[in-house]
Amino acid sequence: MSRLLLALGAATCLLTARPTLMYAQDRSYDENALRVDQRRGTIRITRGVSETVVAKIGVVRGVDVASIVSPSPNAAAEAKIFQRDYRPGTWFASLGIMTLGAAIGASRIPDINQVIPTGLTIASVALLTYGGSRLESAYRALSRAIWWYNRDLTK
Repeated sequence: MSRLLLALGAATCLLTARPTLMYAQDRSYDENALRVDQRRGTIRITRGVSETVVAKIGVVRGVDVASIVSPSPNAAAEAKIFQRDYRPGTWFASLGIMTLGAAIGASRIPDINQVIPTGLTIASVALLTYGGSRLESAYRALSRAIWWYNRDLTK
């Protein structure tokens, strides 16, 4: 009896299931292509000619870009590089700016040992350089992810 109920349940599931279309299959290339738009420190990923905002990426808020470009495996791999490099790059660059401010402030104090502002300046340059290189890598990866995604769309 339990086998009969199991078979009936499975048959009911198979008969009531409808085929689902992938998101990119029911739209044209013009409606589905992605692009990157940067405004005032926020990266926006927009879709199509209607410019629907798919994701906003800022200093404190991140988004899973790999899930947006997941239909393309090459794009998803590049998006993972973006996610790996963007947040650390932002934090290191921010820390470098704060350290540079401390170096400038320390250099204005009279009768201070000049090793302190010099050390802070060197540390800030190192942090800014490292953070900038990580951000550059992240932006290149995001650009490649969007390119791969748009390339793999059907026209």
